[in-house]
Amino acid sequence: MIVKNAAADVMAAVNVLERARVVSTQLNPLGTPMTFEELQQRADMIAKVIRARSKLQQLRNRAEALEGALARFKQRREAMRA
Repeated sequence: MIVKNAAADVMAAVNVLERARVVSTQLNPLGTPMTFEELQQRADMIAKVIRARSKLQQLRNRAEALEGALARFKQRREAMRA
């Protein structure tokens, strides 16, 4: 994964979550009747938030894996120097 792509992915996911936060304050409470269009908008927003959270988790997992790989590389490099 290229660092620029990872940073862009993180920013895109964060932007989706921020927009979802703003939009969620404008939603009708769940107990009120909604039109089909309102229900569709709510479902779309929920789906986007779920996808964004999933992408953020994937990025976190990838970052942890890369940190581990970097630590192993540094250990091997030090072992070769010794």
